[in-house]
Amino acid sequence: MSKEFTLPEEILEEILKRDIKTIMLLGASDSGKTTLVEQLAILCSSQRKTAILDVDPGQSHIGPPCTIGWAIIEDKFEGWDKLKMENFYFIGDNSPFKNLLPTVTGARLMQDKAAKVADKIIVDTPGLVRGDIGRALNLHLIDLLKPQIVIALYKEDELEHILGFFHNIKSPKIIKIPVPSEIKRKDFSERIAYRKLKFKNYFREAKEIEFLADEIGLSNDFSPEYLNLRLVSLRDKNNEDIALGIIKNFDKINHTLLIYSPISTPEKVGTVVLGKIRLTFQGEELRT
Repeated sequence: MSKEFTLPEEILEEILKRDIKTIMLLGASDSGKTTLVEQLAILCSSQRKTAILDVDPGQSHIGPPCTIGWAIIEDKFEGWDKLKMENFYFIGDNSPFKNLLPTVTGARLMQDKAAKVADKIIVDTPGLVRGDIGRALNLHLIDLLKPQIVIALYKEDELEHILGFFHNIKSPKIIKIPVPSEIKRKDFSERIAYRKLKFKNYFREAKEIEFLADEIGLSNDFSPEYLNLRLVSLRDKNNEDIALGIIKNFDKINHTLLIYSPISTPEKVGTVVLGKIRLTFQGEELRT
């Protein structure tokens, strides 16, 4: 284990038990969740087939921003860049705030897929923990994902309005860990720059693809101005997300849609899901 977190031996043994399937990390932004996910990934993958479920659409490590994705660890964890995203769910925004339903829906759908192949699932959650919104988000994530263990990383008492619910509950087991002082705090500009780089890398090999709007479920009610540079998800005919795209042009007369996307099989697209943000082809987020 790394210097940042030192977990008692009995906790490590508990995590590795065969009947412990899902371990969820809970904590505010900059509490070290990602660091601890890495440590747990190294530990668990050394003994069990392990998946990581990334439920942080703003600072995602698996897949592009605005998505909830999961990946299986092959042999052992050797860094995020070595992981291959298996599936993702598009929530359409870079924050679960005002997007609670898509966030918990996507988390559960992706967990179901991961559970089919993995013995252990490590869940990295968003940093949205404060207030009524943070409480609702995390309580419903726990209800839906049913982790056997929740590791709560706290600085002061910012998690108590969530954890208090479980004082007399046997499952999940709550393990509280203080945030190490060495954990670095990211400022707002760093977070934006991170998303921009992630988007830029995702669309690096994108190309323009034309679709008939009627065939992908887009009505003529939208204006070209609204759709221009809108981030979208392309879903296949089984209604599952397979690639992101950026709308380059909507021809209202011919009812065609030009989408910039790295998808290699456009013939599989059955519908599009409109996101809440607009994006340049270089990955810069625009105000809607």
